[in-house]
Amino acid sequence: MRNNLLKASLGALVASALLACPPPPGACDTSGTGSIVLTFSGLPEGVTPKVTLQGPSAQTVTMAQTLMVGSGNWAVSAELATAADPIVRTAYAGRVSAPNFCLEPGTTQAVDVAFSKVPTSNRLWVGNGSGGTGNLHGFDSTALQAAGMTPSSWSADVAASRSPTFDRVGNLWAIGATTSDPQLGRLPAADFATGTTVRPDRRARISGLSCIPALATLAFDRQGNLAAGSACQKEVYLLSAASLETATGTSDVTLTPALTLSGFQSVDGLAFDAAGNLYVADAAAEQVVRYDASALAGSAPMPSVRLKVRRNTMPADTSAFGPRSLAFDATGNLWSFDFGANVLFFIPQAELSGSGTRSVQPGVRVAVAVGAVLEGLAFDEAGGLWVPYAAGQLARFSPEQLTVSTGAGAPTQPERIVRGSTLGSTLDPAFFPAPKSLPLFHALP
Repeated sequence: MRNNLLKASLGALVASALLACPPPPGACDTSGTGSIVLTFSGLPEGVTPKVTLQGPSAQTVTMAQTLMVGSGNWAVSAELATAADPIVRTAYAGRVSAPNFCLEPGTTQAVDVAFSKVPTSNRLWVGNGSGGTGNLHGFDSTALQAAGMTPSSWSADVAASRSPTFDRVGNLWAIGATTSDPQLGRLPAADFATGTTVRPDRRARISGLSCIPALATLAFDRQGNLAAGSACQKEVYLLSAASLETATGTSDVTLTPALTLSGFQSVDGLAFDAAGNLYVADAAAEQVVRYDASALAGSAPMPSVRLKVRRNTMPADTSAFGPRSLAFDATGNLWSFDFGANVLFFIPQAELSGSGTRSVQPGVRVAVAVGAVLEGLAFDEAGGLWVPYAAGQLARFSPEQLTVSTGAGAPTQPERIVRGSTLGSTLDPAFFPAPKSLPLFHALP
């Protein structure tokens, strides 16, 4: 009995000694508490940051403060913050002074998150097809808030400018216009702050795609996977987010698509909805095709529905629009236009479900003046729709105008027409960030 008591005492002493021992070299002591002094800089008044701290516990912080927390290894990250704007918000990226650190018991760690404007934000971006100067132009929101002539806020010749779109942090992805350009290129957001010398930091070509024009349209899903449509091959390629990470450097990297979709007569527009379903505009076949997200996860997806959008309401006339660019509005309606007819229209959300091939009536038919050259769609923060118009022009149709059908005899006059003083022909408008109500990869909260 005495021996057992002695063993128990010795065991307790050993356990106590082990607990009192300092952690081994390179480890971070988690036995106590410490403090993190969190400060913010660079944000305009009224803009709320969102900073995440991950360590022995996790929390999200939206104001400067001192936090008493458990000691140990900590990681600090900042989400993009946004400032309100009637057309397109300004985004601010945060640089964390100490993104990873060991907080020892009884110590204090200062962490400052310095925010700065994402240079591609608060702007409408357009490609320039011919005439003017520069093949890529950006217009600040302030330049878009009144009709009339305005210079571009940014313009230059870059290696990829067609069908511009954005990733979550404001890098601009686009299609090269010539054979010397990459088929697909990424222009880093940070470079737009330093002048007009912006070069792709990612360049990619798609395996087996050698015809011209190789690509015509791009769309990201909410996970960062990219759909790329080929004008000459009449196919759609699904490029995984992971594969896009490999296309780094100054030389083109050949990417093998995760999926190839075929059977189209033309590929004129792409869009993902909030559920991850992919819609393809096939103007030559006069239809919009839907691939379900579940089918895209397989190896040989087939379309679930083919929709033909009727040109008019007369039962005997079954002619359909040839849809081009695609864009969802905040309520889930799918917008497009017919280039030859100069008509904007949308497929109501309720008509997008189901399966098979069928004709549908559009929710509205908005006739546009005969001199307009429709080459893309982009919704702003207030629900206005921006489109390329006549040469060197961008037009905004107000949300109210988009509810009223009109005809070629009395087309809808845009609420606002902005003329770029150095812009020739306008292509594929895109905002960064996109409105939070839209199912776009770059739609920030």
